[in-house]
Amino acid sequence: MRVTNNTMIDKAIRNVNGAFRRYISCQEKVASGRSINRLSDDPHGAARAVRLRSVLLGVEQYRRNAETAETAVRMYDDNLNKVGNILNRVRELVVRGATDSATPTEREAMAVEAHELFDELVHAGNASHLGAYMYAGYKTGGSPFEAVADTSDPGWPVKYVGDSGVNRVEVGPGLTLDTNLTGGQVFMGSGGGVNIFETVRQIEQHLDGSNVTELSGSDLSSLDESISHILKFRAELGGRGSRLELVINRLESDSVSVTELLSKTEDVDMAEAIMRFAEQGVVYQAALAAAAKSVQAGLLQYLK
Repeated sequence: MRVTNNTMIDKAIRNVNGAFRRYISCQEKVASGRSINRLSDDPHGAARAVRLRSVLLGVEQYRRNAETAETAVRMYDDNLNKVGNILNRVRELVVRGATDSATPTEREAMAVEAHELFDELVHAGNASHLGAYMYAGYKTGGSPFEAVADTSDPGWPVKYVGDSGVNRVEVGPGLTLDTNLTGGQVFMGSGGGVNIFETVRQIEQHLDGSNVTELSGSDLSSLDESISHILKFRAELGGRGSRLELVINRLESDSVSVTELLSKTEDVDMAEAIMRFAEQGVVYQAALAAAAKSVQAGLLQYLK
């Protein structure tokens, strides 16, 4: 008889332990809001959640990269807009200075302004963001442009000390986009362009010397080419910006989709979880009551 009573008590204790584990599991789900709190809860679901989290991390990194690139595009476009405004003002001086009505004294005053505009161009070329020089290529730690006063110096009027390094970011699997422009490309005429600094410096000299022939001829032609050169780069930046906007929108959509899948995999139906928690609480209390009766009955039987 004692063996039978012990068996009943053991079974009652097992029932209590099982009910308690289920009760605690339901409590964890309600408290955490997640259906998977440990691998044993749902091995398949847990593995799927790990994969989805990895995908989500990748998508978020691509999105951050794309947003960084978009910021860079805006900075370059703003800077080149300033450069374009400077060149347009220089053009106004050239047109005025090339007229017969302009006096030598007036042209000298224009030359002074042209010199100031030249300095503004150099300043624009040495623009920086967060301590990194925008047009320096990979050599972002130092100013890429140095003014040269000696007209006999091969580097006159400005020497480029940056390099041709192109920075790229990955915005998708196998998809990279350039994030910078180099000073050689934009200002110095590398790759078949026009040397903007040299053009403006020569205009300054020709205004100061009242060289109307050069002003109305090669100077105006070179300046128009310089303005078109800047507009070409701004158009290129506009294309990059449009592409990045599409990429960012797609990545944001991907992030939402993956997050929803992860939520469906991990998150608990709170209403159902609360109901099950209440049910398991009742079951646990019933198991405790039944176990208490079994122990009490066994003890009385033992004492007989």
